[in-house]
Amino acid sequence: MATETAVINASSGVQTFYTTYAAARSAASAGDLIQIWADLNEQIILKNEVDIWIAPGRVLDVSTAVPTITDNNVSLVCSIYGNGIIKNTYTENYPTGPYYECIKILHGGSKISIQCDSIDGAGGVTPDTIDGSSVKVTDASKFHLCCQTIINRSNTAIEILNCSDINIQTKKIESGDNGSGNNGSPVVLLQGTGFISADELICGGKGSCLDFKAGNITANIIKITSLETENAGYPTILLDDGSQNQNLILYFDEIQNLNSNGGDAVKITEGIATLIGRRIYALNGMSVDLNNIIISALIQSDEIISETKGINISNSDEQVIIDANYIEGSNGNDGVIRSASGSNYLIRNAKITNTYTSSPSIGIYLDTGSQTIEIENLIIVTGTETNDFSIFRNSTTNIDIKNLGLFVKKAISMHITLKIGTGTGTGENFKYIISNDIT
Repeated sequence: MATETAVINASSGVQTFYTTYAAARSAASAGDLIQIWADLNEQIILKNEVDIWIAPGRVLDVSTAVPTITDNNVSLVCSIYGNGIIKNTYTENYPTGPYYECIKILHGGSKISIQCDSIDGAGGVTPDTIDGSSVKVTDASKFHLCCQTIINRSNTAIEILNCSDINIQTKKIESGDNGSGNNGSPVVLLQGTGFISADELICGGKGSCLDFKAGNITANIIKITSLETENAGYPTILLDDGSQNQNLILYFDEIQNLNSNGGDAVKITEGIATLIGRRIYALNGMSVDLNNIIISALIQSDEIISETKGINISNSDEQVIIDANYIEGSNGNDGVIRSASGSNYLIRNAKITNTYTSSPSIGIYLDTGSQTIEIENLIIVTGTETNDFSIFRNSTTNIDIKNLGLFVKKAISMHITLKIGTGTGTGENFKYIISNDIT
C-alpha cells in the first residue's frame, strides 16, 4: 500500500488501489476521495468534487515542464488535505526558463481549499518576470491555503491575480535570490479580497515582501523582512500600479528593510492603507514613502525609524495620519519628515529625532506650495546651529499649521504660523515651547 494511490467510493466506502494518480483520477467519481500514500513524481490534475488526501510526509513533485497541481483551466470544487509536501523541482532550462508552479489555478469558477505541510518551488531567475511562482492563482472564485511554509527558491512564493475569496494561513513565506543583475519579483503579489495570516514573511532576493495591487486584504503578519544584498532598492511593503482604490489593513510586529543598497520599509503610491504595529525600520531607505497617494493612509506604530532618511509625504486626497511614539531619521530626504506641495496630513504623539550630526538638522521639512498640516503633542529634537530648525519652510510664502502641542529644541523657521497656542503676551505661549532641555 505504501507505493500506491487509492480511491474511496463515496457511496460504498470501498477502497480500491491504483499505481498512479492518473489511474485513480480516471476511476474516481464526484464525491469520492483520492488517497495518496506514496511520493509521486506525477502531475496532479484536479477533478470536480473529488477531494484528495495526502499521507503525512509524502512528497508530490514534478520534474517535467508542467505545474505540480492544477485545475487545468476547468471550473471545479476540490479540497486537498492531509500533511503532504508539494514541490516543483523542474529546472531543465535553468537559468533561462520557463519555470513551473507547485500549484496553478486558472479558472475563475474554481473553488480550491488546500491543507499541507509545505510548498517548495524552484522558481527561476528570468529577468523582468514572475516565472514559476510556488502558488499562482490567475483566476479563482475561492482559494484557501493552510500550510506550514511556502517557499520559492528564486522568485515569487504566492501570486494571486484575481480572486474574491482569499484565505492564507501559514507560519513562513519566503523567496530567495532572483539572480545577479535581474529585476526583482515580490514574495507575495495580491490582487483580490480576503485574509492572510503569517508569522514571518522574508524576501531574500530583489523584490518586495508584499506587493498589493487591487481588492481588499486584511493581513496579520508578525515579522516582515527584506534582506537583499545587491543594488536593488525594493520596498518591503508596496502598494502600486493597480486599481488605485485597493484597501490594505495590516497588523504587524515589525516591518524592516535591511537591504544593503537602499529600499524603503513602506511605499504607498495609491490606495488605502491602515498599518498598525510595533516597529517600522529602514537601514538605507525611507521608513515610509507616501508618494502621490491617491486616497488615504493611517500608520500607527510605536517606532518609525530610518538610519539615513525618514518619512516622505506627497499625497493629494484625504488626510494621512501618522501616530507614533518615536520617529527617527536623518537628512537624507532633507529632514526626518518631508512633505511636498498639496500634502494633507496629521502627525501626532511622537518624539521626532534627527540623528544627523552636521548642520542643517531639520525635524519637519515643508516644501513649496500650500499644504494642510496638523501636529498634536510633538517633541522635535534637532541640532541648534543657525541652519537647524524643528520645522523648516522652503518658501517665502507663509503656511499655517494647526498646532496642538509642540515642544522643540530649536525654533521653527520663518514663513510658518502656528494657529493654536501661539500666545502673544509674555508667559502665554504654553503650546509651543523651545528649550535646550528637550532631548
